[in-house]
Amino acid sequence: MARILTMGEIMMRLTPPSHQRLVQTNDFHVYFGGAEANVAMNMSQFGHDASFLTALPANAMGEAAKRRLRTAGVNTTTIVDQGRRLGLYYVEAGYSVKPAEVIYDRADSSVWELAEADLDWEQLLAGVEVLHVSGITPALGPAMHNLTMTALKEAASRGVHVSFDCNFRAKLWSQEEAKASFEDILPYVDVCFIGHKDFVYLLGMDGDEAFSPEQLERFYEEAARTYNISLMASTHRTVESASSNSLTGYYYNGSELHASATHSFDLLERVGGGDSFASGILHGILQEDWEPKQIVEFATASSVLKHMVYGDSNQFDEAYVLQFVQNQENDVKR
Repeated sequence: MARILTMGEIMMRLTPPSHQRLVQTNDFHVYFGGAEANVAMNMSQFGHDASFLTALPANAMGEAAKRRLRTAGVNTTTIVDQGRRLGLYYVEAGYSVKPAEVIYDRADSSVWELAEADLDWEQLLAGVEVLHVSGITPALGPAMHNLTMTALKEAASRGVHVSFDCNFRAKLWSQEEAKASFEDILPYVDVCFIGHKDFVYLLGMDGDEAFSPEQLERFYEEAARTYNISLMASTHRTVESASSNSLTGYYYNGSELHASATHSFDLLERVGGGDSFASGILHGILQEDWEPKQIVEFATASSVLKHMVYGDSNQFDEAYVLQFVQNQENDVKR
């Protein structure tokens, strides 16, 4: 299996039990996650050698985050012990027609110190096949954008493939700021997780607001020409309610758009579903004999399964996901 390095922030997530509201609860369920940390944990679950580059405070909270990563099989030797606090975020679960709510408490968290750390890129990227980053890290400020650009350039100079998930977060920055940052980043990207809305609302490409596979393929073709990105993927989600969704995966392999089956399902929680899709695509690409259709079916199944468990990262290995793809009868496993 491949060596993977992801870079970003891991945070503590606090969620009230039993669909309580944040203003009423006296208790929280505690999870650890973050887009890039989730991908590292997911890729380890699929059997890869995954490491996570971040900064964490040298206290009990930082150690708790490390223990969660190590429990998932992630190499934590690339973590810098620096800074004063672990970032937090609060999730009020959605239900039926009530949407989920997210509140961030991550200002001045330890990951901001990573921009000033003396990082040995030669050592960090030695033997690494894929570097995965997302649009969340550069959204944290100019210094973090510069750090992301440094990581991409260091990876490119060593022949390391770059995976980038746009992951636009409106609570962190504006569309204009994201567009300027992404236009710097995309020329260095080999595998990009970018969807219809990203093209229309962030990159300003001409097209209808309504989703269609034909338009998505046209966007991918244009992005491939403009930014020289070889592989792209995304999902299209239909939301019947906060607890009932449909999901279809799309994977562009440089010449053709491939679609998965559409899955309709009830969900426990949506957090981490996109990261599980991205991990599934990366895992499939790294297999020598997987066809594009198999890759996108695996990735979409990985995402759907994530919706069935609590926590930010996926908890299913390759064999389980493949069995899910092959058997949709929902019978009891004996």
